[in-house]
Amino acid sequence: KRWGAQDLLDKLNKELEELNDNRERKQAVLDRLKADAEKMAKRLKAAEELISGLSSEQKRWGEDKEAIAEKKVLLIGDCLLSSSFLSYVGPFDFTFRKKMIFDHWLVDIKEKEIPITEGFKLEQLLTTDVEISQWASQGLPSDELSVQNGILTTRA
Repeated sequence: KRWGAQDLLDKLNKELEELNDNRERKQAVLDRLKADAEKMAKRLKAAEELISGLSSEQKRWGEDKEAIAEKKVLLIGDCLLSSSFLSYVGPFDFTFRKKMIFDHWLVDIKEKEIPITEGFKLEQLLTTDVEISQWASQGLPSDELSVQNGILTTRA
């Protein structure tokens, strides 16, 4: 009887050991799945935040699109005045340049109803603030005449 009980005990211990091993494997799988679920939940939350952020950007992009479309129309007159400046005013002094640009050409553009940016300045289309700053750092005064001369030197 004793050997039979010992065999049964050994068999049960072996079965218990196999069940514990199986439980540990299943627990490891469960832990991995829980970790994966947490990771996926974080990714889902990040994706939702991104989508929410992009939907607000869509409004801004729509507004930017409209502004660009408006600028595109106004570019006709802006380019006409700028190209006239580059082509014709180089040899003249500042007073005559202003008279040509603002008293003749700009008036003519508006009379012909050619679209142009309200308060258009040549510097807005033909140069940048960075370039004007570079010219100033090289000794060019930043008054309107000097900026115009810088534009004519580099663009015409």
